[in-house]
Amino acid sequence: MTDRRSKILIIDDIPANLRTLGTVLAKEFKLQIATSGAMGLDLAGQSPPDLILLDVMMPEMNGYETCRRLKDDPQLRKIPVIFVTALADDEDESTGLALGAADYITKPVRVEIARQRIRNLLEREDLRKEVEVYRDNLEQIAYYDPLTGVPNRRLLVDRLSQSMAHAQRSGRPLAICYFDLDGFKLVNDQLGHDAGDQLLMEITCRLQNLLRAGDTLARLGGDEFALLLGNLERDTECFDILERVLACIRTPVSIKNQSVSVSASIGVTLYPRDSTEAGNLLLHADQAMYQAKEAGKNCYCFHQPG
Repeated sequence: MTDRRSKILIIDDIPANLRTLGTVLAKEFKLQIATSGAMGLDLAGQSPPDLILLDVMMPEMNGYETCRRLKDDPQLRKIPVIFVTALADDEDESTGLALGAADYITKPVRVEIARQRIRNLLEREDLRKEVEVYRDNLEQIAYYDPLTGVPNRRLLVDRLSQSMAHAQRSGRPLAICYFDLDGFKLVNDQLGHDAGDQLLMEITCRLQNLLRAGDTLARLGGDEFALLLGNLERDTECFDILERVLACIRTPVSIKNQSVSVSASIGVTLYPRDSTEAGNLLLHADQAMYQAKEAGKNCYCFHQPG
C-alpha cells in the first residue's frame, strides 16, 4: 500500500541533536535526513517534502542561507520551513522569520509542543493546497472550454488585448480569425452528439499541433472557433497558415468506423489595419466568416470595409 504520511526533511549537520524529536515524529511522519544545507537542497529538489526542519548553525552553508535558496527556488519556495536551533535571541528568530520561515523552535526542544506545532502547520499546508486546487479548478471553468480544453471566449478577449498591446510595441500586425465547421450539423444529426464531440476534439488537437507557439485557438461555443495569429511580419503572412488550417480541418476523421469530413469557413480581420478596438475586430471577423460562407465555404475571406 502507498504510504500517505506527510514527509518531513530534517536538515542538521548533527542529526543526533534531534534524535528525541525524530523518534517521536517517525511514528506519525516519513522522515528524511540531510547532514548539510547542500544535501538538503538536493534532496528537496529530487523529491519535495511536505515540511522542512532546518538547523541554523551548520558549516559551509548555514540554515539561513539554505532557507534563502529554498525560497528563491520556484519549485520549493512554498514548502514550509521550521528552524530548530539553539540560537534563542529575538534577533536570530526575527532573521529566520524574515527569510520566510513558518516557525522557529529553540533547543532543547519540548517534544510534544514541537510535534503539535508541526501538526498544525501541516494541517494549514494541506488546507492551502486544497484552496489552490479549488482556485485552479475555478480558473479552468472560467477561462477554458470544458470539452476541448482550449481557451473560451472570455480568455480569448483577454489574450486579444495582450496581443494588441504586443503588436503595438512591435509594429507587427495581428490577425483575428473566426471560423465554424461546414457540415457539422449533419454529423450531429446522423451520428449523434457524441460523434460531434469526438470530431471537435480531434480537430482541436490537430490545429493545436499545427499552429505556431504564441498563437491562440479558442472555442466560442458549438462548432465555432477563433484564432489569434500574432507577430506577423506582414499582413499576407497569415495566408499560408490559413491554407494549412483549411487543409487540416477538411482531412477526414474516423468516427464510429465511418470517415467523416467537414470543412471550415474562416473570416479574417487585421489589427491595426481594420480597427484598433477589440470589439470591432471581433465583429469584423464574425462578419467576414459569413462572407466566406456566401463565397462557397471551405475558404477564408478578409474583412472588407463597408
